[in-house]
Amino acid sequence: MPTSASRSGFQAWKSAVPGTLVAACRSLTGKPLPSNSASMALALKPDEQMERFKTYVRSLNEQFARWVVQQWETKSDKFWSHGMVDYLRHAVIIKRDHPDAAALLDQNGKSENPERKHEAQLTILPLQHSKTVHFVRHGEGYHNIGIVNLDAHLTEVGWKQAEALNRHIAKLKPSLDIQVVIVSPLMRALETAAGAFGDGPFKGSGRPLMLAQTPEEDERAGHCAVACPEGIPFIAFEGCRERLGAAVCDKRRDIAFAEEQFPGVDFSHIERGADVVYDQHKVESEHAVMERGARFLQWLMARPESRIAVVSHCGFIFLTLSAFGHECAHSVQEEMHRGFDNCEMRSMIITDAAGGGRFNSSWFPGGRACLRDLD
Repeated sequence: MPTSASRSGFQAWKSAVPGTLVAACRSLTGKPLPSNSASMALALKPDEQMERFKTYVRSLNEQFARWVVQQWETKSDKFWSHGMVDYLRHAVIIKRDHPDAAALLDQNGKSENPERKHEAQLTILPLQHSKTVHFVRHGEGYHNIGIVNLDAHLTEVGWKQAEALNRHIAKLKPSLDIQVVIVSPLMRALETAAGAFGDGPFKGSGRPLMLAQTPEEDERAGHCAVACPEGIPFIAFEGCRERLGAAVCDKRRDIAFAEEQFPGVDFSHIERGADVVYDQHKVESEHAVMERGARFLQWLMARPESRIAVVSHCGFIFLTLSAFGHECAHSVQEEMHRGFDNCEMRSMIITDAAGGGRFNSSWFPGGRACLRDLD
């Protein structure tokens, strides 16, 4: 058990193995408990389900009791609300993953009529501490059909996928009202961003988002120039590029080429010149990608926009989202933790419970203060 008095909340007990109650239970019991408790429970006999349910409850209560003692010794003059909320949240998770066993017992241990019950896991935060992020994987690239080139372009199918997404977004009611598009600096992501979020063929007025491309067999599909949508900036950002490895398709071209081809994209966040991040002899670990993904999300939270599109890659998005949501229902985890198909878009809400948001313009003070402008 952690003994640091600086930690607040019952979250402290699972700091060594973050993300799963099961791992915390294993650390106490010494038993190799499964990572998917709900799936395992369904495969057990009723008496085995009940015993496993009781094991989890005992582990949770034992750790909570230790935490209470620690708090009493170090923070007896303060409220412990964070720990109480966290304890209840994990109790809900256990009951949700073992509904049959939970239904058989009431608080006194007496038998009840078993009846499955949905218990919501609600989170409420002020609006300014949340953002809507629409994650998009790039369309089909030549590397996806076995033709590996430096910094792979979209195929003709990839362009059609991006344009199909564009039509889908245009039909949505209410509108996504995207305020900024963040895009990986690799060609297939830039082209997907242009096809999905651009304003159609460039008519010759103003600055294009993307210049016209001439076709090159097994290298690049031809495409007309694409217009910039009014009022939506496009920003290339190195932090959301694909997981780094030996594949040459993941090595970006000199940034000068991208700047010339995509005059409507802001490349000021990208280091000048050739790709200095790529190393064919070094594969970025999954943990490193998750950490990079967390830094990227923190960067998004610090931005002024609240409705953001991110055009990136399967590996990066998958590993970034896989670090979150382990306390959620399995149907929710399925939405977050499965891989993205080419040009698939999924919309997520990102929240910062630490209060890192910006001013909420919809806030109205009320009281007498709201009448001052009327005087």
